[in-house]
Amino acid sequence: MLDQHLNLSNLHDIAIIAARAAGRAILDVYDKFELSFKDDSSPLTTADLAANEAIINHLKPTKIPICSEESILEFNKRDENSTFWLVDPLDGTKEFVSKSGQFCVSIALIQNSRPILGVIYSPLSDDMYSSYIGSNIYKNGQTLEQSFCKSLLIVGNSQHQKEIDKFANQFNLNILKLSSAIKFGYLIEGKASLFVRFYGSSLWDTAAGDFLLHQSGGIMLSLKDLKPLNYGKKDTLNDNFIALNKFEKINLKRYLDYIK
Repeated sequence: MLDQHLNLSNLHDIAIIAARAAGRAILDVYDKFELSFKDDSSPLTTADLAANEAIINHLKPTKIPICSEESILEFNKRDENSTFWLVDPLDGTKEFVSKSGQFCVSIALIQNSRPILGVIYSPLSDDMYSSYIGSNIYKNGQTLEQSFCKSLLIVGNSQHQKEIDKFANQFNLNILKLSSAIKFGYLIEGKASLFVRFYGSSLWDTAAGDFLLHQSGGIMLSLKDLKPLNYGKKDTLNDNFIALNKFEKINLKRYLDYIK
């Protein structure tokens, strides 16, 4: 259970401060970072590590365990019965290195395997999306206004491009290429219709965006069991999933019938 001296509104404020601190740490080394590689050959920069340290320093006083991509929490503290922070300090490291601008900070609070608070922050644009259970969804501190965009499919950097192209052609969808959790901002604002992930992503990649999408009236489901994603599992890889904004979710069955 959450510390009785902290409520979600307080934790929301703390997460926003942590995200901004991480953003400053990232931009401080934007033109002078060092690059290395993890055991799985994924890139790691001094910006990842600086952002991770900044977030941990701000979240640690909450006394809630922290699971980050750069410091994964032991499973007994992040299982289905746990409450913990789930953090991607620099989501889109490859985009940071290439200076495409498509990187962000993602912070979620998980309770009983599902997010109950989410923050996504883009340091370059200074855009902050945030919400928590029982509140509105905010962009830069103001209640989010949603628009309607029809038939726009978001895709990331995929090795399954033929499959994605076939899906888009089946439903006459235009394609928008985006990286990192920035794509969830497009979904929750209604600037894009849907996102289908046919290949692996990690728990910290999607938790904040998953929560914000649901808060905005959208839906995100595992393609394995058609249930909301489970963030309290031992394997840190997500199931493949489909995510639709509030306007597009009426077409969920059509998409699922095709995918099956």
